[in-house]
Amino acid sequence: MTTPTRRRMPYRFAPMAIPCTWCHARAGALCTNQRGTQDRRQDVHAVRQIAWIRVMSTGCPERICQAPANQTCTITPDAHQARILAANTPPLTAP
Repeated sequence: MTTPTRRRMPYRFAPMAIPCTWCHARAGALCTNQRGTQDRRQDVHAVRQIAWIRVMSTGCPERICQAPANQTCTITPDAHQARILAANTPPLTAP
């Protein structure tokens, strides 16, 4: 018999759904200091906050999710890797 998956509580800070490029904290973990010895309990790094805004302004291209812009991914509390890559890819422009 299959047990249903438990829904996770929301993160303390919404940007925790994506990894931090400054301190390399994984998705779901608090940012740490430069040496990685202490968690930041008041906020996350500014680069993570900016990246989160960029990711949320992009719709999720994952076929099973298809979350529109400004809505979190529907399957997991973390953002899908395809959505993170789509947010970091510059749009193609015509010459």
